[in-house]
Amino acid sequence: MNLGIFVVVLFFCVSLDSGLMPVISIGDFSPSTTATLVVFVALFAPRSTALWAGLAAGLLLDLSSPVAAAGDQALVVPGPYAIGFVFGTQLVLLLRSMVFRRNPIAVGLLTTPFLVAVSLAWMAIWLIRGLDPDSILPWSGGHALTQLLSRLVWAIMSGVVGIATGWLLLFSWPIWRFDQSSLRR
Repeated sequence: MNLGIFVVVLFFCVSLDSGLMPVISIGDFSPSTTATLVVFVALFAPRSTALWAGLAAGLLLDLSSPVAAAGDQALVVPGPYAIGFVFGTQLVLLLRSMVFRRNPIAVGLLTTPFLVAVSLAWMAIWLIRGLDPDSILPWSGGHALTQLLSRLVWAIMSGVVGIATGWLLLFSWPIWRFDQSSLRR
């Protein structure tokens, strides 16, 4: 895989997610093009490369999206998205032999279970962190179930937008220079 292309597209997707995607948000969530990028890489890259790409994308999302804390403070916690993206990437790696990889619908549809896995890991990390009575949870009111349901809507919405994003990524497939031998295993 061409690492330079991945870094450029990753920064573009994170910028797009934080700058333009809130325009089409539903509730507090906007579709994630970064998740679609990681799914695309997980479909075509070797296992270790895909896991490192998921970790890098999750860490960049953790660092670029501070969690609202009490008052005017912003809390940046590296880890929840990073671990969640690795968990979601592992799920896509398990499912990639069951789909047609060069199909944008497959890329978009795999974005939804990817983000459900990311959300489960993200919620688990924040719930464990919330066991400390002095810690601040990133959702208001302390209702984890409503947060999980809204993240499910986020995953579905990202999957729909992921079809178009997947089409663009598949169109650029030759410049990524994925190793063809890893696709046969």
